[in-house]
Amino acid sequence: MKRTWLFTNLCMIVVLLSACWDSNEIEDVGLIIGIGLDYGQNEEFSMTHQYVVPNNIQGMQGSQGTGQPFQNLTLEGNSFFEIIRENSLETDRPPNFTHLKSLVLSEKLIEEESVRKLISFFLRDHEFRRTVAVFTTKENVATIMDVEPTKEIFPAVQIKELTQNNNKSLEILENTKFSDLSKSVSEDVSFVIPEIEINKNRIRLSGAAIISDENFKLAGWLDSKEVQGLKWITNTVKGGIVTLYDKTNKNPDEHVVLEISKSNTHIHPSMEKGELKVDVSINTTVRLGEDWHIERDVFKPGWNKEITRDAEKQIKQSTENIIQLAQEEYELDFLNISNWVRIKEPAFYEKHKKDWNSTFREVPITVKVKVDVDGYGTQDLQ
Repeated sequence: MKRTWLFTNLCMIVVLLSACWDSNEIEDVGLIIGIGLDYGQNEEFSMTHQYVVPNNIQGMQGSQGTGQPFQNLTLEGNSFFEIIRENSLETDRPPNFTHLKSLVLSEKLIEEESVRKLISFFLRDHEFRRTVAVFTTKENVATIMDVEPTKEIFPAVQIKELTQNNNKSLEILENTKFSDLSKSVSEDVSFVIPEIEINKNRIRLSGAAIISDENFKLAGWLDSKEVQGLKWITNTVKGGIVTLYDKTNKNPDEHVVLEISKSNTHIHPSMEKGELKVDVSINTTVRLGEDWHIERDVFKPGWNKEITRDAEKQIKQSTENIIQLAQEEYELDFLNISNWVRIKEPAFYEKHKKDWNSTFREVPITVKVKVDVDGYGTQDLQ
């Protein structure tokens, strides 16, 4: 009995202390952290893989740290699967996508190809995580993937991290992930993808691409100012600043900067005499962060009345501009109004969902803004 007990325990110890039987050394695996998709010179697909070079990463055991910690490999082919398999002709390390951070799509590619088709291969592959961040660019993708990062070791990581400060600026959208693309495509709705560009040899955010639900191709672009309006109406404002200028030009240098502390947007669709209307209500709280009108007395009752009025006017105008852009120029509901109509007025939505874009452009949308200035920063009280 004792021998049986001892043998059983020895077997358990051997199992628990054994190494991972299917482990691979990091130097033997082709870790890919970034992918760029474009068209090549021969009108074939172009795919840029950003490989990790472990031997060039400072701090790693055995690393010399004398070269770039990444290597970009760009190949062309008729399909993405074909290109990935072609990698084996140029590297002895099998590509591994489990640590992929970002995917960049070129302007030309999303003009010609449906995003539905572009992401289908990646969504089916078990190594591709649905949290991968997706971006678009008007630049050459291979070039933008090769820009030396300023804050991170790898360009692909820096690209993904660009949206992390979305709580600091109204011009920064949240990450658009693979899962977001998949959801939008499956629900047949229009959506936007953040845009990146090269500015003074650095990568930066610059707006967003609009993807149409009619063919899931590029419909147009939003600049940074238009992104602000998009964030207000889609309730994605987590922070940032509102800058007010003297519109009379009497004192053009006396501008006011308001810091957003919180914001909430409510979208309320309703039926009125058989017609759909949508009310947008924006409530935001700000603090006076910077004031170049040094004679303003913040201890005087009503000191913030003019600031409040101007802030409300500016936010309303920004929101109305993006609504006009969606309804009149693009005739696409990339504002996600359809989701609220589906929830609040399901009967109307079911009747019009097949021709929603046509219906959407005729819907009256009213915007109301309420700003609460609840404090002030450093003041020149002389």
